[in-house]
Amino acid sequence: MVELIGLIYSLVLGAVITSFTNVVGLRVPRKQSIVTPRSHCPSCGHVLSAWELIPVFGYVFLRGKCRGCGGRIAPTYPLFELLGAVGYAYSFWLYGFSLTTLLAFVFLSTLLALAMSDLSTMLVPNVILMFTAPILMLLAYSAGVVWWSPIAGAALGFAVLATVFFVSKGGLGAGDVKLFTVIGLVLGPRDVLVALFLSSLIGAIVGLTLIGLKRMNRKQPIPFVPSIALGTMLTFWFSERFFDWYFDLM
Repeated sequence: MVELIGLIYSLVLGAVITSFTNVVGLRVPRKQSIVTPRSHCPSCGHVLSAWELIPVFGYVFLRGKCRGCGGRIAPTYPLFELLGAVGYAYSFWLYGFSLTTLLAFVFLSTLLALAMSDLSTMLVPNVILMFTAPILMLLAYSAGVVWWSPIAGAALGFAVLATVFFVSKGGLGAGDVKLFTVIGLVLGPRDVLVALFLSSLIGAIVGLTLIGLKRMNRKQPIPFVPSIALGTMLTFWFSERFFDWYFDLM
């Protein structure tokens, strides 16, 4: 019964926290306050009431339209809230009442905030990375990682992405290099490479799909952080299973 309550609480908490990280991802890269003004429609300025701010359900009740002007509300907001809710609940289901669960919560919320920022502005704000990096490192150590793992992971994440950055001559953003440095703090040297592989694979699939659907052209840049976020969390949750499956095939 206690586990069920924890699971439900995690589900709700994930949706609520992600509603806030959506605001962070939208406002921080624009150098706006995350406190004021209150959440409002960007088209008409209509200030959202409490029930309109209910994660996921507020969007459903409004049928995806602003109550003030009838303008369309981007489905990205409820989608991220749903992903946050499921991600929090799944992390609790895996790790229970533990510091690893708390690490997963903070890690996922950081990635979702950065993904929203990248989607809306193509920027990875330094302030978000600088704020969350020491927290994530502290939680990683508290969860029991060996002392050298975060240091080696951050160094390897930076080295590999920095090399790609210089070789590609701008094909990869500097923000992605900094992000993988922080990801390495959490995942360590082995799994940061797994996260890079999965992120690149997901990014390639997304890019080719958008080109195939003629939603973008080959020279048009696409936000890479959403793919990084997905690839990284898949690594966080499933890396041991990936390696077990790999070695079983050998």
